[in-house]
Amino acid sequence: MGYVMRHGRQIEIVTINPDPSPISRRRRKSFEPWFVKLPRHWISALRRSKSARTWELAVIILWEAFKDKRGTGEVILSSQVTGMPGSTRRRAARELVELGLITVAEEQTQTLRAKVIPHSNH
Repeated sequence: MGYVMRHGRQIEIVTINPDPSPISRRRRKSFEPWFVKLPRHWISALRRSKSARTWELAVIILWEAFKDKRGTGEVILSSQVTGMPGSTRRRAARELVELGLITVAEEQTQTLRAKVIPHSNH
């Protein structure tokens, strides 16, 4: 056994062999905001919509755009992200395009990619 002196006291040195099994690193949770601002011009535009699913998709798009790590403002509107059937998702996205809130690109895989149109204060 070895000892060391600290502040006039004798302290025993103990050697600990670490566990040879690798330490599993926990994956960090993805960023989940507590709230997202709903722009006033979105509220005004969404008042013209009669569909609750259009409102729901609008909120999901704002939520996902806020979480966007790449900063592209582009949101992939998959069924996993939206929780909506494809036909409902496309109809609601089409209505948001008509309201002037988003642009949509559809890939060959029929995945919708929405991008929020920035509002000018004019």
